Amino acid sequence: MFESRFISICGLPGIGSVGKVAADYLATALECSTIKPFFSHSFPPQVMVSDGLAELMHAQLMRPKEKKNLLILSGDAQPLDVVGMYELAGNILQAIKEQGVTDVITLAAYVGETNETVQGTATDIDSVAALVECKIPLLRSGAIGGLNGLLAGLAPLYGLRGFCLLATSSGADPVDIQAATNLLGALNELLHLDIDITLMEPAIEELEEAQAQEVDMNYR
Repeated sequence: MFESRFISICGLPGIGSVGKVAADYLATALECSTIKPFFSHSFPPQVMVSDGLAELMHAQLMRPKEKKNLLILSGDAQPLDVVGMYELAGNILQAIKEQGVTDVITLAAYVGETNETVQGTATDIDSVAALVECKIPLLRSGAIGGLNGLLAGLAPLYGLRGFCLLATSSGADPVDIQAATNLLGALNELLHLDIDITLMEPAIEELEEAQAQEVDMNYR
């Protein structure tokens, strides 16, 4: 399904921060380096401070050290207004298209009653059928808010296939590590990444510390 495709995996902060946690873990595991940062006047009006260093909020597009047909997108926050979201989503999609990307896979959370740990959706019938073939249960109804929804939904306007994988979360925890781990497991099988997801534990404390900075990121 994805063997000959150039894929960008995108995970921005949202419910349980599951998309961001999964994307950040992938970026670390695959030894990614930043190739393009994205800034927005609609990001929360603050800087992120780590070890005394203050840095403007941004999203970043990263390239793995070895995998040639894969990019990872993560970020500090999502824009606070609708116009800012559409503007940033367009900038990101244009940039990844210029890199040669063919498929966008966003990572999000699903809050609701279901027996599935991960569900998926796509922007065209053939891609939906491909998810079914790969044994990814389909999200049958609902809405996916924020950039994790927009990046997938707007992808066809840039000539790209759009997918979204959603991990079931209670929505109660600021950081839902289990849901993020479920997303990583689904990506491992879908893309044959061979990532050791048992190594999630050493990253948990750092991620929880970052989330404790009270940024308004309540988007899927």
